[in-house]
This record gives sequence, C-alpha cells and structure tokens, in this order.
Amino acid sequence: MAGTPQTTAALVVLLLPLLGFLVLFIVGKRLPRHGDWLGIGLTAVAFILSGWLFAQTWNTATFHARTTWFSLPGNSLTDFTAGILLDNLTVLMLVIVTFISLLVQLFSVGYMHGDKGYSRYFAFLGLFTFSMLGIVLVDNLLLLFMFWELVGLSSYLLIGFWFEKPAAVAASKKAFLINRIGDIGLLLGLFAFYTYFRTFDLEALRLLIGNGVWEGGSFVTSYTLNNQEWLVELGPVFLTVAGLGLFMGCVGKSAQFPLQVWLPDAMQGPTPVSALIHAATMVAAGVYLVARCYAFFTPEALAVIALVGALTALVGALVALTQYDIKAVLAFSTISQLGYMVMGMGVGAHDAALFHLSTHAFFKAALFLNSGIIIHAMHRGLHQHHLPLDAQDIRHMGGLRKAMPLTFYTYLVAAAALVGLPLFSGFLSKDAILSGSWAWAQTMGGGLYFVIPVIGFSVVLLTAFYMARHMWFIFFGEFRAAFPVQDVRGKAGQEVERVMLLPVILLAILSLGIFFSLNPLSFGGSWLLQGISLEKLSTSYILSDELVQAVIARDAANHTLHLVFGILSTLLGVAGISWAILKYKSRTIGQLLHEQPQGRLAQFSHQHFRLNEFYDRTFVQPTLRLGHQLYRIDIKVIDYVLNNGSKALVILAKFVAWVDRWVVDGLVWLVGALSKVTGRVGRGLQNGKVQSYFAYSLFGFILLMLYIILF
Repeated sequence: MAGTPQTTAALVVLLLPLLGFLVLFIVGKRLPRHGDWLGIGLTAVAFILSGWLFAQTWNTATFHARTTWFSLPGNSLTDFTAGILLDNLTVLMLVIVTFISLLVQLFSVGYMHGDKGYSRYFAFLGLFTFSMLGIVLVDNLLLLFMFWELVGLSSYLLIGFWFEKPAAVAASKKAFLINRIGDIGLLLGLFAFYTYFRTFDLEALRLLIGNGVWEGGSFVTSYTLNNQEWLVELGPVFLTVAGLGLFMGCVGKSAQFPLQVWLPDAMQGPTPVSALIHAATMVAAGVYLVARCYAFFTPEALAVIALVGALTALVGALVALTQYDIKAVLAFSTISQLGYMVMGMGVGAHDAALFHLSTHAFFKAALFLNSGIIIHAMHRGLHQHHLPLDAQDIRHMGGLRKAMPLTFYTYLVAAAALVGLPLFSGFLSKDAILSGSWAWAQTMGGGLYFVIPVIGFSVVLLTAFYMARHMWFIFFGEFRAAFPVQDVRGKAGQEVERVMLLPVILLAILSLGIFFSLNPLSFGGSWLLQGISLEKLSTSYILSDELVQAVIARDAANHTLHLVFGILSTLLGVAGISWAILKYKSRTIGQLLHEQPQGRLAQFSHQHFRLNEFYDRTFVQPTLRLGHQLYRIDIKVIDYVLNNGSKALVILAKFVAWVDRWVVDGLVWLVGALSKVTGRVGRGLQNGKVQSYFAYSLFGFILLMLYIILF
C-alpha cells in the first residue's frame, strides 16, 4: 500500500493494540505485573499518534491509500481492494477510541488488581481496541464487516470474562447471538450493493451515487468495468430495503429497538469493560456505520431510522426510571442516548448525531468508571463486615457524598452533561439533535412527523428524573447498608486508588461544554459540529440530498427557535430533577431501602416491558422445543433405523457369505470335480487298444438297437 506518512501512522495505530493482544495473550503471565504496562504503553503510543493524525487532518486534508487485496477470475468481477481513509470523522474517532481505551486500562490497574485473569483481561482489551480501530480506519464495507465481527468476538470475550459465573456466560452468549441477527441484515445489505455496483469500496460507492440521477422514478447510474460500460437502474424500494439492511447492523450493535435487550445484560462483565463498550467503542460502532453509509439511505429509509431511534430513546428512558442496579440505570441510559444519536441520523442531523456520540463518550465513560469506584468501595465494606448484600443495588447506598466527595463531584458533572444542563457538553449536542428533529418535521409537512421531536423533548424530562433519582439514592440522605459509611473508603485519607481517580477526573472535565464550543450555550459555533458536517466529509452526494439540504436550510431559518429549544430543554431538565427530589427527599431510610416498583406500569417498566420474556416465549422456547423434537427424531427414528439397519445388514452379510461359501464356491468346486472325473473317464477310454475300441462300438450299437426296438 503506497501511502503517505499519515496513512502509515494510521496503520501503526491499528497494529499496536493487536501487538499488545498477541504478546499478553501468549506470554502475559510471565511478564512483570502480568504485562499491564505493555498494554497501557502501546495504547498510549496509539493515542499520541492519533493526536498527531488529528492535527494533520482536521479541516486540512483527506488522506486515502489503497491497494489490491486479491482478485478473482472472471470479466464481471473487479479487484478487491483494502485501504485506509483519513478524514475528519476518522481522526476524531481515532482520538476518542484510543483516549477512552487508555483511561479504561489505567482505571483497570486498580479495579482488576489481584484478579486471576489479569493478563488475559488486558489482552482482550487490546483485541477490542484493535477491532474498533479497524472499523474506524478501513475504507470498504467488506473489511469493515470483518472488523465488525471481531468487535462482536471481543465483546463476547469481555462480557463473559468471569466465565465461572453462569450469568456472565449467559450474557456473553446473548450479546453475541442477538448481534448476529443484526449482522445478517448488514451482510445482506452490503452484498445487495455489491451485486449491482461490483465494489465494496466506500469512496467508489459514493462516487457512483454522486454520478446517478433519478429518471422516471428509478435511480440510474453507470460505471466502467474491464473496458465495458455498465448501466445500473435501481428502484426506490430496493434502495430503501438495501439501506435498511445496512441499518440492521446498527440496530444490533448500537442496541436499537427491538434488539436492545442484550445491552443491560452486558453489565455482567467488569465495570471498566462496561465503560469501554458504552462510551465510544462497540455501541458507537453502529452510529459510525450509519454515518459512513449515509449516502446510501433514501428519505424513506431515514424516516424509518428516525422512528427506530425515537422509540429506542423513549423505551430506554422509561425502563431506567425503575432500575435499582447502579449499572443497569446507566445501561438503559446508554440505550436511550444511542436512540438520540440514531434519531439524529434519521432526521438529517448527521453532524448533530456524531456530535452527541463524541460528547456522550466522555460523560458516559465518566459515569461508568465512577460507578466502578462506588461498586469497588461497597465491595470493600461488605467484605470487611461479611455482609451478603448486593454491592450494585443503589438502595443499599446513600450518603456517599461526604464519604466520597471526589467521586460525587465527578459523577455530578457527568450526570449534568447526560441530563443536558447548560454549560455542559450534553446540552450542546442534545439540543442540536432536537433542533434538527424539529426542522425535519417541518420539512416533512408536520402532522405526525412532530411525534419524533416531541418524543425527544419528553426523553429530556425522563432523563433528568431518573438521573436525579439515581444521584439521590447514591449520594444523598443517610447511608443504608449495615456498616459504617467510612468503611467504603480505602486507606486513611484516601478515597480511592489514584490510578482509578485520574481517569474519572479527566473525563469529568471533558464533560464541560467549553471544550466543544467557545460559546457553551450555543451549539451553532461548535468547532466539532462544523468539522463533521457533510460538507467537510467526503460525502459529495447522498440519495437523500434534497431532503437533508432542506432540513439544514429550515434549521438555519429556525434561529429564534434554537433559543426556545435551549430554554425548553433546560426547563424540562430542571423539572425532572425537581420531580425526583420532591418524590424522594421526604422518604425514610426504610422506605428507600425496601422500595419496589409500585403499580403495573412501574413493574412493567422495571421488567424492561417484558421484552426478554416475549422473545423467550416467541423465539427461544419454540426453537428449544424444535431442537428437542429434532433430537427425539434423531434418537427414536434416525438412530433406530441406523442401528437396526446395521444389524440387518450384518445378518444379510452373513447369509450372503454362507451362500458364497456353500453355494457359489460349492458349484465352482462341483464343476471342477466333474471335469476332473470326466477327464479321467475320457482318458481311460483313449487307451490305444483296437479290442477296446471294437467293444465300445459294439456296446454303442447294442444301445442304439435297444432304443429303436423299445421306443
């Protein structure tokens, strides 16, 4: 691959985590400290190189290097290429992924200390980082799909890291299998485009889309292959279905409705893994895929994407209202925020969705790592007093604000960013999506289309409520576990290990809006938002170009509404927080400690709307019953026929052997014996004596005469 220093550096960034994985997996246990320093050091180098690539590329240039990967015989097939594409979106994701991965590994030094699978854990983190970087860097759909599956494998290994726990094994299998459902759609979608365009190269596909025109309701484009001109005519239904096939990959990986059920169970993995999966890697891969394939979605496909995203945001927020596991609240929050991002993609706010992906990476990583600190502290106290309580149940917490002040303030900043309060990063990115959704509804003609932005604003209220409730249970009131609250602290005067505290402080600082816009109250001037717009990226034309441009123009005209939306979202956030405080501040320790969902709706929400039970009854149990019936058929019918058939064949073989031995061989022996006897008789007759010949002749004459007389 003949490339520039930038593409070479990008290749090095990709390979460094892979090197760490190989070394740690093979000889990690023999290295000092089980090799954690190696994984962290290689990731740090990858992060530094990513920063250099960001400086070289952002709003400056696009670097693209490709080479022929392999060729297949046949005049109708083009060469398969492999390449690296560096544009604003790529380098942004490189920095985010390597930075979050580096902080997670630093945090894990303290969190996973003493674990028997320590070196294996860091090896799997390296494989995970390598897989995600591959998705970010490659320039064609086939390679992207390969790294996509590697991310699925890596998540399977990390979610089920504590494989001695049945729940962790079940969660890893569930995540792996449900993601394969979405991946089937992705595979069908990318092969649908390859069937007609004969390439997986994203840049080539975008160019073909850019050269196409709509004629008589069909999309027509052409390309040259092996000196032959090919004309392609595709209907809007095919393009919509093929685009939604690609989107199915996002539905699985980014936990969109109705395939979001795997993500809450993924909490069975170590908490730093949860931060890595939820912040900027696995679940963000689906949104990144939609962004990379944005040129291939029709307006109808985008409408479906917007609806799925809005439903996911609403479902995730509603379920988070009634959860008591500290990580479960954050998991359903992630589902809700991913729904925001996908909704942004669907309504044409491509840049706003990616903006929210970026801000969400920092504040959600901060929340998960902080939850890890709290779980670590609760385990410390429970172990010291030999109490069999759930260390992740927020009903056993309370009053940690004074015992763990640094954790409280970093958690507070990240939670404010998640709620979307002014001056925090979430306020900017979430308002950008809400404004885009309103402009999209106006462009589409209003009416039912306004359901999408209304759901978006409703989720703001719900998010504020469940995060305020979450914070109240953990940090306010009195400590509710049966041991002194000071026992959650580490050494005297030390709240938590410094190696665990540094990452959450950095992430909390990066949750402030000032880092993303010089005016933290307005997303319009955000340098990041401007850098990831469609005009800045390599997408010169998209199938929904007319719609997207109309949405952009309408959004620009809604300048006054932007201020209204900012005030409205702030008021909704404050209302949600006030609602939670008023609901819980007067409750006693006993009421908080024994709280259960009240009412059918609350119980329905607590049970994730019984989607797991629905899938179990509708798909899992019928499949198991079918498998059981096939097993019975295999045992009772197929094995019976084979076993008894083999016995019958043995009997038949023995009978045939008897016939062969006594009949066939006997007849052959008899023929030989008769020939021998006949030969001897004949030889006796031929004795050379005239008297004998005369006697034989006379005997024969007599016999002839007797025959004539008698007959």
